[in-house]
Amino acid sequence: MTRADIFQVVKANITRIVEDVDAAAISERVSMSELGADSLQVVEVVSRSMKELKLKVPRTELSTAQTLKDLLDLFEKAAAGGA
Repeated sequence: MTRADIFQVVKANITRIVEDVDAAAISERVSMSELGADSLQVVEVVSRSMKELKLKVPRTELSTAQTLKDLLDLFEKAAAGGA
């Protein structure tokens, strides 16, 4: 599983869950809150993405993610067997 694969899953979940999000605005540099997601939507995006990708990341690590890049870094690490 590549980083691009992980990003596509996360992006698809953001567009499904966050209302009126501009898909073109979704990049690694932004946070989900900058895209208009509230805290419940963030949890839903992360949970659905982890389930779809079959990944487990400890909540303590997830809480450190500020941007989508941070989240993708955590998911990529977990996919490689590091989490």
